[in-house]
Amino acid sequence: MQIPGEPDPLFTPVRVNATTARNRFVLPAMQRGTRDYRPTTGMADTLRRTAEGGSGVIISEGAAPDHPAAYWQPVFGIIGRRTVDDWRRVAHAVLGTGDVVFLMQLWHPGALRLVLDGVPNPYPDHPALSPSGLVQEDRPNGVAMTRRDLEDTKEAYVQSALIAREIGAHGIEVHCAHGYLLDLFLWHETNRRDDEYGGATLAERAAYPAEIVSAIRAATGPDFVISCRFSQWKEVDYGARIAEHPDDLGPFLARMRDAGVDMFHVSTRRFDTPAWPELDSRRSLASWVKTMTDRPVVAIGSVGLTTDLARDIFDNEDPELRVEEDILRVRSGLEAGDFDLIGVGRAQIANTDLVNRVRDGDFAGMRDFRKYRDLAEAYESYAHEGQLVDQSRKTA
Repeated sequence: MQIPGEPDPLFTPVRVNATTARNRFVLPAMQRGTRDYRPTTGMADTLRRTAEGGSGVIISEGAAPDHPAAYWQPVFGIIGRRTVDDWRRVAHAVLGTGDVVFLMQLWHPGALRLVLDGVPNPYPDHPALSPSGLVQEDRPNGVAMTRRDLEDTKEAYVQSALIAREIGAHGIEVHCAHGYLLDLFLWHETNRRDDEYGGATLAERAAYPAEIVSAIRAATGPDFVISCRFSQWKEVDYGARIAEHPDDLGPFLARMRDAGVDMFHVSTRRFDTPAWPELDSRRSLASWVKTMTDRPVVAIGSVGLTTDLARDIFDNEDPELRVEEDILRVRSGLEAGDFDLIGVGRAQIANTDLVNRVRDGDFAGMRDFRKYRDLAEAYESYAHEGQLVDQSRKTA
């Protein structure tokens, strides 16, 4: 509980590399507001309103580097020379609100990419790329990346990061989560390579994500923020783990930090669920990470809602609001040193002024999140039929 007269940890600044966030709230990427691989004016408007609503860090909707294998459906954006002016409008809309921190998320579909009949794709004959041509164990799609593929994809990431810097973003977030490209390198089920990009340990399998981070750092300079978002769970397997034990995490975090990561964004289905309850009945995955790195740590997962993202988006279980209760738990986590920042996605999408409301203690009249309303622009354009996530998902 907040002590009268004491600084509220939710609203104290925090340093990330050379940049200071004004408070501890983060708006994560949710892949809204894209048409024909370009960000829309709607994206610029909603991100601007969320910045005006008080959030300390705004992360753009996830978008892929400009490479043929990254083009999936037009509802997913591309960060390339052909879209730079569109992204510049988004950046200017957000940054024009004041002292908010703006990052752009670099995401790549990897083996989850499918080219569907009737869905426009400029590269319909290009295969999906991944470390070993697998979506998960015994589920192939596409091909294993060659040396040329690895180099070309890395260069596309670097070029997207340079575009982010060019248009004024404070940094980028490298998406290594949820079963997409870079996460497929981290997961033992999908990385079966026998070269330097594979290996028995998580730290060994992190070679390619770390190489991409290192290349971005070399190209963008020392002060450009690089966040790394990673997860245990996948869209095709809620119970998946890249780290079977906390001891697996430390060498992985060190490798990514040494490559140039400034912040770890730890994605879980529920932000404070114990990661290894048999070892510690209280400590979440973000909290374990916090014990192993000197970099700021973002916790995220269903803050303010009763239903986690996976069961909401994929299983159609509508969530209800519980913002006031969850904010007390977030504040306690900050006070305990379990994490440094908190990501709030769906509750903040439904209520772009959520952060200001929390600051003012005004929880009355807030809107529930409903995906077919609050993510309508994305859902109307997304072709679900035939997607591998629906065919192969394991529940746990």
